[in-house]
Amino acid sequence: MSRSYEQICHIARALDVLGERWTLLIVRELTLGPRRYSDLLDALPGMGTSLLAARLKHLGEFDVVRRTTLPGPGRAAAYELGARGEALMPLLASLASWGGGLGSPPPGYAGRAAWSLVAMRLTAPGVAAGFTTLTELVVGEETLWLQGDGEQVRAEIGPAPVKPGMRLTCEKATLYALARGRVAVDDAVASGDLVVEGNPDTAQLFFEFFSLSDGHHATSQ
Repeated sequence: MSRSYEQICHIARALDVLGERWTLLIVRELTLGPRRYSDLLDALPGMGTSLLAARLKHLGEFDVVRRTTLPGPGRAAAYELGARGEALMPLLASLASWGGGLGSPPPGYAGRAAWSLVAMRLTAPGVAAGFTTLTELVVGEETLWLQGDGEQVRAEIGPAPVKPGMRLTCEKATLYALARGRVAVDDAVASGDLVVEGNPDTAQLFFEFFSLSDGHHATSQ
């Protein structure tokens, strides 16, 4: 059972639900769409299965997460954000922006393209919702996709659900350099570090909308 501050205070009550270690990182993972239990374990190394189970049960009591099934053969069980979890997006955006001001992390910190894409999506300006080109990113061994629908931006792990309008292929170090504005799309293409299947101008617009501050730098290992 999670500990409570036992205070009649909105902040304390929120921390009763969200303040335990790993909790907001579970929410971070589910911003990228429904995930199987094993997917969450893989994305949160060091958490442990019993602790993950306890956190999911606790968050489920407050509709931060809920059980669902994945489409396709077998309809595998999974977890997704509930209504109260979706309501946390402004909080996560603020945390991503705040964390971006902390400077570069110590050497050896783990980095995944998916984590950067979460920050890129959450901190994007409102006009980014107008980026309607379905974009698939193949970053090292990770595949993700992102698309705006005019009102919001959706980003998920895995191949694009239909043929994408643009595919970007690169390594993590190149993604970070592009997202931080340290290299232009044309230069990355010319050096062979980025492959653009689609319009290079659209690719440049992608990184203008979806960017990272230097504090979001992550290891390329």
